[in-house]
Amino acid sequence: MTAELQELLTDLTESNWAPEPSRRLARGIEERIVAHIPSRLRIALGPDEAAQIARVVAWERCKQLAADPPQGGPSWGYLANKVRWRLADAVRANTLRSRRHPLTQYVPEQQDTTGPSELGTLLDEIVVELSHQGLPMAQARRYVVIAAEGPRFERSSIVARLIACGATRAQGEGFAWLLRGGAAKPSALARLAAGHSPSEIFRDPVVCRWLLAATGLDPHFSGGRSGLGRNAGVAWRTELAGPGLARTA
Repeated sequence: MTAELQELLTDLTESNWAPEPSRRLARGIEERIVAHIPSRLRIALGPDEAAQIARVVAWERCKQLAADPPQGGPSWGYLANKVRWRLADAVRANTLRSRRHPLTQYVPEQQDTTGPSELGTLLDEIVVELSHQGLPMAQARRYVVIAAEGPRFERSSIVARLIACGATRAQGEGFAWLLRGGAAKPSALARLAAGHSPSEIFRDPVVCRWLLAATGLDPHFSGGRSGLGRNAGVAWRTELAGPGLARTA
């Protein structure tokens, strides 16, 4: 596969993602990304899962690069780094899960009958909800991509990346809790992946607080133990929280 990524993305954009350029990009991802996944990541995740995650992440990332290319233009090396970071995050998450006692695992209250979810679809659910709360769709998507792309996925790293790209600290904390969560409170992303309905998740008063912060409507949100409560001077939007949900855990 000798075609440069920039050329492929240009052809795709000009053809409105026609079948033939799309097939060329898919072949390029197989040859330049999937075939070169580090062996340690293949062993940790399993070859099939590692390859599938790499395909999904690379394809979603290519769509974002076509719409908003980085300074200097996209390259296969740039894309490979993004994929490796996401795979490394998946390995870390699996390692942490395996160290927990089985009784402490978060068990969904309902069975997911829709089949395995792709990360891009789950992130889109959060983007749509943020846009409903007033954050422009393009800005919500940009912040979610920056928060989720790594290389590290701790809350502090997410906050630092978002502040560096122009978000406020409160917004960074809101996104960090929406996407990463904590030991006592699973993130909105984790609950979506567990099969909970979006309406149930986004009516949760604590998740509502995270959404307000991420949207920029709660400048006092600081995360952590005190950040999950109600700060003085911050009014809840009753249409979000509903009656009786003004107090949070």
